[in-house]
Amino acid sequence: MTPDPLSIVDAYLDAQLARDFHAMRGLLADQGFCYRSPIAAFDRADEFIQYAAVSSGIMIDREIRKVFVDGEDICHFLTYRIQISEKLSVEAAQWSRVHEGRIQRIEAVFDASAYHELFPNDERSP
Repeated sequence: MTPDPLSIVDAYLDAQLARDFHAMRGLLADQGFCYRSPIAAFDRADEFIQYAAVSSGIMIDREIRKVFVDGEDICHFLTYRIQISEKLSVEAAQWSRVHEGRIQRIEAVFDASAYHELFPNDERSP
């Protein structure tokens, strides 16, 4: 029996916080995967996980503030506590779509100004 979409996305977020990239990858679709945010865009799950492994060092903690579920669509409102040169809190919304038991799409929306100041010429930016 396939877990419900919310359980899948929650497991992904738990693995993200634990920096368990193998578990994260196991929850992403092998075909048709898509990730979009103000600072990065990926169409392959393996490349996204490589990026997540490199960029995860700035994350200190995360709070899930609200969750909405609409079938295969899950929307989390989150606060990430990060440290770039100083500690910051970043409010974010993450919309995930689960299809056939795997996360097929993640779209994250947040104010990326601190990231753009740190990485002004990042080629992965959409």
